[in-house]
Amino acid sequence: MSRQQRNAGLSADLSTRFERCKQAALNVVEGVLAHWLPGGKVQKREYVVKNPARDDRHAGSFSVNLDHGGWFDFATKDKGGDLIALVAYLERCEQLDALKRLEDFLGLDGSTPGEAPPPRPATPLHSKGVSGDGWEPTAPVPEGALASMPKRHPKHGEPWKCWEYRNAEGRLMMVVERYNLPSSAKGEKPRKVFSPLSYWRHAGTGEGKWQRKSLPEPRPLLNLDRLAADPGAPVVVCEGEKAADAASLLLPGYVATCWPNGVSSLGKTDFTPLKGRHVVLWPDNDPAGIECMETLASDLQVLGSATVRLVNLTPFNRVPCWEGERATFGEGGEWHEKDDAADLAGREWTSEHMKALASEGLLYRTPPPISKSKGKESAKSDKRRKAGVQQTPGFSVKDTGVYAIPEDGEPRRVCDRLDIIAQTRDERGHNWGLLVEFKDPDGVAKRWNIPAEALISEGAKDAISPLLSMGLKLDPKRPARNTKNDLIGYLQGYAGQERARLVDRMGWHGDAYLLPAGAIGDASETLEFINSGAELPAIEEGGSLDEWQTHIGSLCPGNDRLTLCVCVALAGPLLHLLGLESGGFHLYGESSGGKTTHLQAAASVYGSPKIVRSWRSTDNALESIAAAHSDGLLALDEIGMCSPRIIGETVYMLGNGAGKARANDRGNGKPVRRWRLLFLSTGEKTLEQHMDEAGQMHRAGMDVRMLGVPADAGAGMGLFQTLHGFESAADLSDHLKASASRFYGTPLVKMLERVTVPATMAHVIKGYPATLARFEKETLPPKASGQAHRAAGRFALVAMAGELATDWGVTGWTRYTAWNAAKACFAAWLAERGGAGDQEEAKVIEALCHLIEAHGEARFTRLNADFQPDPHAPRTVNKLGYRRTETLGGAGRMNTVTTYYITPAAWGKDVWGRPGMPSARQANKVLKACEVLQLDHEGKTSIKVGGLKGSSVRYYVFTDEALYRARAAANDEQEQAA
Repeated sequence: MSRQQRNAGLSADLSTRFERCKQAALNVVEGVLAHWLPGGKVQKREYVVKNPARDDRHAGSFSVNLDHGGWFDFATKDKGGDLIALVAYLERCEQLDALKRLEDFLGLDGSTPGEAPPPRPATPLHSKGVSGDGWEPTAPVPEGALASMPKRHPKHGEPWKCWEYRNAEGRLMMVVERYNLPSSAKGEKPRKVFSPLSYWRHAGTGEGKWQRKSLPEPRPLLNLDRLAADPGAPVVVCEGEKAADAASLLLPGYVATCWPNGVSSLGKTDFTPLKGRHVVLWPDNDPAGIECMETLASDLQVLGSATVRLVNLTPFNRVPCWEGERATFGEGGEWHEKDDAADLAGREWTSEHMKALASEGLLYRTPPPISKSKGKESAKSDKRRKAGVQQTPGFSVKDTGVYAIPEDGEPRRVCDRLDIIAQTRDERGHNWGLLVEFKDPDGVAKRWNIPAEALISEGAKDAISPLLSMGLKLDPKRPARNTKNDLIGYLQGYAGQERARLVDRMGWHGDAYLLPAGAIGDASETLEFINSGAELPAIEEGGSLDEWQTHIGSLCPGNDRLTLCVCVALAGPLLHLLGLESGGFHLYGESSGGKTTHLQAAASVYGSPKIVRSWRSTDNALESIAAAHSDGLLALDEIGMCSPRIIGETVYMLGNGAGKARANDRGNGKPVRRWRLLFLSTGEKTLEQHMDEAGQMHRAGMDVRMLGVPADAGAGMGLFQTLHGFESAADLSDHLKASASRFYGTPLVKMLERVTVPATMAHVIKGYPATLARFEKETLPPKASGQAHRAAGRFALVAMAGELATDWGVTGWTRYTAWNAAKACFAAWLAERGGAGDQEEAKVIEALCHLIEAHGEARFTRLNADFQPDPHAPRTVNKLGYRRTETLGGAGRMNTVTTYYITPAAWGKDVWGRPGMPSARQANKVLKACEVLQLDHEGKTSIKVGGLKGSSVRYYVFTDEALYRARAAANDEQEQAA
C-alpha cells in the first residue's frame, strides 16, 4: 500500500471518528452540557448559560443548540458548529485533542470505529420554569428513578388511566394521569382531573424526586417512540390522550398522538417530529377545538409537513349500521358539542365506518390556504431568527427575550421575545408603522401593527400599552420605567429593510388577491390587513372541490336561477380585471320558495352560510360590509328587513362603489370607503314595490343597479326546474342547505389560482368584448335602450365567469350551462320589465296619462273659447290648472282635442313632486323629446298663454292627442323590444 493510500485511509478513519463522536454526544447532549457548562437553562431548543471562558455574569449571552450542537457567544461573536468544537473552545485545545477528551467522557474506543454505546442517564439541565427552591426537571427520567414513581395521588387515589410520554428512543419523559371524580353538586356531570407527573432534581443537593408538574416548554408529543419506529406512517393528532387512544383504533394505519394540557398549551409544544409527515388533525367538536386545529394546520404547513388535512366532523351525526359485512349509516345519530374520537368509538363506530366515509370523500377536509406571501415572510422571519441577524443596533433578540446590549456593561433583558417583522405603510406611502409578532403567556401568537405616530406619543404610551394589553411581559426584575425606555429604543431604532403593505380591504392588490388566510397570486410584498372598522368576510374552506361539485355544483344544471347565483359569485373577482362597475341581482317572489337556499349556494363558493348578510343594517354598516367584500360577492338576505327610508340610497351606494364623504371631529375629511363587487339579494317583493309601499321615490336607475329576477321559474317548483332525483323541491332545497354548510370555499380558491396567472388575466380581458357582443346579439333587439344594454352587460359577465370556471374545472358542468342560464334569467328580467325600451320615458308618459285620466275633470278648470273660466262648470277643488276642449276638422274628419295648462308650481310639486315619481327636470326632458309639451320660440318647455290671467304667467301646455300619440309610440317600441 502506498503512503498516499495509507494517508487517505487514516483520514477516512479520523473522519468517521469525528462523525461518530458528534452523534454520540448529541444522543446525551444533556450530560455533555451539564459536565462542561453546568448551571445553564433550557429555553425551547437552546441551552443558555454563562460563558466560563470569560468573565460573564449574565446567563443567556452564550447558547448551544440542543438539536445539532452549534453554539454562539453574542458578546465575542465566537461560534462553532458542533459539540467537539465546543469542547475545544472551553478546554482551549486543538480539535483532535477535543475529540479524544469527548470520546473519553462518552466511553468511546477511539482506535476502532463502531457503534456508539448506549447513552448515559441524563444529567439534569436548568430549564425555563425551574422552581424557585432549586428543583430542576430531569428528562428523560433516570432508570433508577422509575421504581419510585408514585402509584397513587395523595388526594384522588389511583388514576383511571395513565399515559406515558416517551422520547424517540423510548425513554420516559413524563406521565399524565386522569382521575374521574364524583360531581361537586347534584345534577352536574362527574368531574375529570388531569395530573402531570415528572422527575425533578435539586440543583444544590442532587436529590431527586417525582413532582406533579408538567415539563417546561417545549413539551413533547405523545408516542414519539412509535413515530420514530414507523417513519413512513401517517399521523393523526388529537386534542387529548383519550381521544388519541380512540383514534388509533378508528384509524389503525395511523400513529396517534396529542400534546399535553390541551388547547391552551398548543404554542408550548414541540411539533418538529411532524416535519415531512402526512398529518391528519382531529379537533374536538367545538369552536375552540376547530380553531385550534386550523391554527396548528397553518403552523404545520409552514413547518414542512408533507400534507395536512382536517377530519370533517359533519358526517358523525349519523348512526353506524351494518348491511352484512358492509359498514353503512342511518339517520338520527348523536354528535354533541365537545365530542371527540373517544365519544365516536363509544357509539360503536369502527374503522370500517371510517373507511366508508373516506371512500365517499366525506372523512377529510383541506385546511384554509396559506398565503404565498405570508409563507415567504414566515420563512424569511425564521431564517433571520436562526441566523441571529439583529435588526435594531444595540439590541439582541433571542428566544429568551429582547436584550439591550450596551457598549460596556452587561446585557439588560427588556421583555419577552418581540420580533419586528417589517416596516409598514399604506398604498399611498402614508401611515408608516412597525409590524411586530410575539406570544402571550398562553403561547398564543399575536401580530400587531404599531403606528409610527404612537411611538412619539407621551412616553410612547399609545405604542406600549396595546402590547402589554395583548400579553407582552416586560422583564419583572427591572424597574418598569427602565424596561419601557429600552423597549421604546428597540422599536424606534429598527433599521431592517423588510417592508409590508397595509390594506383595509380584501380582494385585488396588484396581481395578488388577498383572502383572510393570505394572498393568492404574485404579491410583490407582504400584504397585511388592518381592520379599520371593516368586517372581515368569513371566507374559508370546508371539504374538497370534488365534494362541492358532487353535492352543490351537480344540482345547478337545469336550474337556471341556481346556476345564475353560483355564477354571480364566481364573477366577483372579474370586475376589477375588466374595469366594470358594481351591481347586483335581486331574486323576488313568495316566501318559502328557496330564495335563501339559493343565496347560501352562491355563498358556498366563498365560505360557509355565515358569509350571508342581512339587509337589516344601517347604510353606514353596509359601507363597512361592502368594503370588506370588495372584488367578491356580497350576499344580502330579505330586502324587506331594510328600512324603506334608506333602501333606494343604499342600492345606489352599493352600485356606485363608494360610501359617503365624512369628516372627523376636527373637520378634516376621512377617507371614503370604496369597493367593487357583485351583490345578490332576496325578498318577497321587487325594489319598486318595497319603496312604493313606504311612499319613497323609485327610479329606473335603481333597477339597473339591482336587476330583479322573478324567483318563480315557471315549472311549478318555485325556483327549481329540475329535481335531480329528489322527491320534491323542499327535499332538494334541504339538501342544498345542508351541503352548503359542509362544502364551501374551494371553488373560489380554484378560480383565483387560475385567474391570478398573468396569461389568464390577459385572456379574460381580451375575451370580454366579444362575449358581450355575442350575448347582446342573442338577447337584445336592435332598438334596445341604454338601460337594457347595461343589464345585458352584467348578465354577460356572469355567463362568462361561469363558462371560464367550467373550462378551468371549477364547476364540473358542461359547456354552455352558465351561458344558457344567464340568457334565460335575462329574458325573465326583460319580460317583467316590459321589454328593452327606456323605462324612464315610459314611466313619465304613463304617469301623465294617469293624471289626466283620473283628475282631468275634477282638478282642471274648464275654459271657454275666450280663455275664460266657464261660469256654468262646477267649482274646481284642489286645482292643478285649466283645460280647454276644441273640435277640429270638418267634412266627416272632425275630432275633439283637449289642451291642458298647468302652472309651474303645480307642475313641480303636485304632478312630479310626489313620492315615486320622476323629477320635473327628468319629465321635461322626456316630454320634450316625445313632442308632448308645447315649446316657446326659445325652446323652453313652459310658455306664456295670452288671455289666461295675464300675458306674464307661464304654463306647461300639452294636448291629450300628443300625449296619447307618444304613449302609443312607446308601447310599440316596448313590444318590438320584447
